[in-house]
Amino acid sequence: MKRVIVLGGLGQFGRTAADELRLLGMPVQIVSRRPAADLQVDANDANSIRSALRAGDVVIDAAGPFHARSTALLETAIEIGFDLIDINDDLRYAEAILELQPRIESAGIRVLSSASTVSAVAAATVHYSGVVMPRRVSAFLAPASRHTANPGAALSLIRSVGRPVRVFHAGHLEQRAGWSDPRRFPMPAPIGAICGWLFESADAVYLPRIWPSLRDVAMYVDTNTAGVNILLRLAARWPIVRRSLERQVRVATWFARWFGSSAGGIGYEIEDAGGRIARYAIVSDKNSFVAAVAPAVLAAQAIVEGRFPHRGLVLPDRHVEPTKLFAFLQSAGMAIRELS
Repeated sequence: MKRVIVLGGLGQFGRTAADELRLLGMPVQIVSRRPAADLQVDANDANSIRSALRAGDVVIDAAGPFHARSTALLETAIEIGFDLIDINDDLRYAEAILELQPRIESAGIRVLSSASTVSAVAAATVHYSGVVMPRRVSAFLAPASRHTANPGAALSLIRSVGRPVRVFHAGHLEQRAGWSDPRRFPMPAPIGAICGWLFESADAVYLPRIWPSLRDVAMYVDTNTAGVNILLRLAARWPIVRRSLERQVRVATWFARWFGSSAGGIGYEIEDAGGRIARYAIVSDKNSFVAAVAPAVLAAQAIVEGRFPHRGLVLPDRHVEPTKLFAFLQSAGMAIRELS
């Protein structure tokens, strides 16, 4: 049997991926920079990667934050010959992956990038909606911040507030101010209606490659933590507030873990060329973060069992079949709702 490696396996998402893989009957090796792991690897150090990984491995990369990552792991995968599945949500990292597509194809390995809520769950939801030629896809994230808040993710969010981000608008990437342009979304119970703020994501490059009909792709984030949305609005207006939050990012993470919500979810609006809008939400009262690793887990299982036909750089709509993904999410306690 192929080795299944979870890189970043001591973090929240890595631990979750490893737990779900074990429930599916697959032995897993945990890899991290920390000594408590089965293998110690620095994902930004090619020599460290070479010392631990080998041809034929299936590697799930959950070693965020991806905005601080190099492409050392992918380049070593090309060199050695192992399959790589990541849960990246960062636009710039996604662009770096796409630049290496010719080398990926030549190596004959499988690379599944953004096998996560961004962008595999988004792609699966569009397929599930039945909208064949979408014009707009908007995602609305309300994370279970009590469980998922960490300094890396918090710093990534804070650094985007009031600063330039890119979204896919009118058929091309366009620069906007981060945490501007609020949008409301009727998230069902146990979350309730949210107000998301503009955020940058890998959806902006992957979804238009899958559906050339798309003209607009954007993500909106509600921190799902009492008072934090207001604080970030102030940070977007006054840089001194943002800099203070950057310095106190560990305090902000502690606050989110104590006062954030245990319930979380993600919603989607999918608009067709005629202006008709389909809305869906995936929500859970306690374990919505499983959605962030579900596509990667199911893809790794399919590769190990010889059921995954694709090679090269595999776009997110081919990571997992929508019906299998949603059945998995429901078995994990998540509700998939079509909204009026």
